[in-house]
Amino acid sequence: MIKPIGERLSTVLPADRIKTRYIDLVSYGADAGFYYLQPQAVVRPVSESEIVSLFNFSHREKIPLVFRTGGTSLSGQSITDGILVDLSQYWNKLTVEQNGELVRVQPGITGAMVNAYLQKYNRKIGPDPSSISAAMMGGILSNNSSGMCCGVAANAYHTTKYIRFILPDGLTFSTEIASDYDRFEKECPLIFHELQQLREEILANTALHDRIRKKYKTKNTVGYSINAFIDHTHPLDILAQLLIGAEGTLAFIAE
Repeated sequence: MIKPIGERLSTVLPADRIKTRYIDLVSYGADAGFYYLQPQAVVRPVSESEIVSLFNFSHREKIPLVFRTGGTSLSGQSITDGILVDLSQYWNKLTVEQNGELVRVQPGITGAMVNAYLQKYNRKIGPDPSSISAAMMGGILSNNSSGMCCGVAANAYHTTKYIRFILPDGLTFSTEIASDYDRFEKECPLIFHELQQLREEILANTALHDRIRKKYKTKNTVGYSINAFIDHTHPLDILAQLLIGAEGTLAFIAE
């Protein structure tokens, strides 16, 4: 007999951070759009190790994960009939660095709150979506948010310096750590060489290269940010930038 999903998830997370009551599933089954899916469970991890455990659970149980921060999506990106991973409670750390030139954030803090911390430095983040008071950084990055004022140059893609992410197999990499570039090639050879090959194919095709460059000079949030293949050289940088706008489909953005 198959155990209830809440009981199975209790091997990964404590019971008080697992929601399976019908009222909770219904309340989390919608975002700012008009789509509706009822999740099987809602979970609230607090650490990267718990994210890895959830990925392992997802593979083992064959139940998909969807990560959600503010839930301001208009197109159903933050709903699921699998397991909804709510990041709005425990992923709100922020550190201002270099006198306001950089800000290090986790995915569960709103864009407006980040700007509030940056205000005394007379700085703000690049993206300025209309939902910035409720939209959290995880969604702002995963949507490649821009806004009315930032145009293309100051969107999420162009204003992200470093990305720390966790792949579905549990491996964690950061573009801030130099040794991770060699480790990525050794531990993820298939992804590494596939990305490398795709880049070489694009560079060898002048018409395709120029079409990509032209396309991303205007606002473009449809599909993956394939301009990463011509903006970056190393496969780790390419993959990291593909996460911007990927709607959480490639990896979990931790920082």
